[in-house]
Amino acid sequence: MNDSTARLTRRDLLATSLMTSLGAAALGAASSAGAQPIGSMPSTTKELWQWFRTQPVLDLQRTYLDVAGAGPTLRAAMATEYRVRDSQSLNIAAFADGQWSAETTRIATAFGGFIGCDADEIMFTRGTGEAIATVANGLDLNAGDEILTTTREHPATLSPWLLLARRRGIVVKQIDLPAPMEGPEQALGLFAGAVTDRTRVLLFSHVQYADGTLMPVQDLCQFARQRNLISVVDGAQALGMLDFQLRDLGCDFYGTSFHKWLGGSNGTGMLYVRRDMLDRIWPSQPRGIDASPPVITPTQSKGHMGVPAALHKLGNIVPLTWPSLRGAEVALDFHRQVLRSRIEARIRELTIYARLRLQQLPGLDLLTPGRPGLWAGILSFHVPGRQASDITLGLVRGHRVFARDMQWPGKSEGAVRISLHAFNTHDEVDRLFNGLQQVLR
Repeated sequence: MNDSTARLTRRDLLATSLMTSLGAAALGAASSAGAQPIGSMPSTTKELWQWFRTQPVLDLQRTYLDVAGAGPTLRAAMATEYRVRDSQSLNIAAFADGQWSAETTRIATAFGGFIGCDADEIMFTRGTGEAIATVANGLDLNAGDEILTTTREHPATLSPWLLLARRRGIVVKQIDLPAPMEGPEQALGLFAGAVTDRTRVLLFSHVQYADGTLMPVQDLCQFARQRNLISVVDGAQALGMLDFQLRDLGCDFYGTSFHKWLGGSNGTGMLYVRRDMLDRIWPSQPRGIDASPPVITPTQSKGHMGVPAALHKLGNIVPLTWPSLRGAEVALDFHRQVLRSRIEARIRELTIYARLRLQQLPGLDLLTPGRPGLWAGILSFHVPGRQASDITLGLVRGHRVFARDMQWPGKSEGAVRISLHAFNTHDEVDRLFNGLQQVLR
């Protein structure tokens, strides 16, 4: 590799892995209090990950390394969704508004306890893109107001703001993040240096989807608060990969999905709205709004009365998506029982091993930061003179290994991204390495 900052020694990486595992064990012991054990979950580590591998609906004859694109659904989540959908249809006449309100509150409370916020701060969506679009369309922004973001945000995150630039004349400013990034201070310095008197919003990812960089979310959100700026975080790649609590991040808005790393049903996600920001956002899809002031208050609309604050104001889709949200709730419980900290440690262990293997390939440039703490489950690399799409096609056809090729600024060949979950194995990493050896000959 050409960039020495991306190379780590085996000793450095294994030391990091050990500290992560020890920390995970300590955190896991604290967070498991009161949890009910899964009856069939093995107790030993080796058997646990073998069992974990059988839980998602996944073709085990293939090596799937693209959870960052789309994650497989847990079997238990899929089964629950089917049973709930069947029950809902059979008992459709029995569902009254009060029952929907109670069920909405229960689900919001469950997710709030898992992700670290109040039920009043949750709005359920169909994914991260819808969550971020709700913020973009709900804020009062005027012509000339600036949205400060990066050049490596996901199109679904960036598109609503670019549309507002055309409709309302707001300005979307994108800063270039170095690849690989050397430290969190780089990101903070770039954002701080680009802020002007017209800046209103900082928009960035918790985990960059392109190269897996863990952004300094707490520092950026604290900086935004000090400057009276609104912080909006794309958390699509974080929930289910990392063990964190939203209240510790300090952000104003946080959008995420349940169908990537969490293993929930497709088309489920949420928007976190910090409680004191709820008055600053308008609903994008209001239902049952009063004809007389205050026009912001939803009233006699199915499932809106008696539900937590954000769902009451911004729109409650639980009556429409109840089965899939129940499936996502099963995935939430699955992560809680296995322990989020243990899953994160397993993901990091596999990714460390993958990095060590990739570093053995000559001419391959890792774009993911090498500094421990700046990456977790995603690795991206570039091979000068070789099209990324040809590499991923060769891996699929010759080795049944599924990775993702991506466009990359300044690199006409593009980049290859792999993302490893706890259901992956060291043998699959070896299969990737052997496949790359042959494809890159």
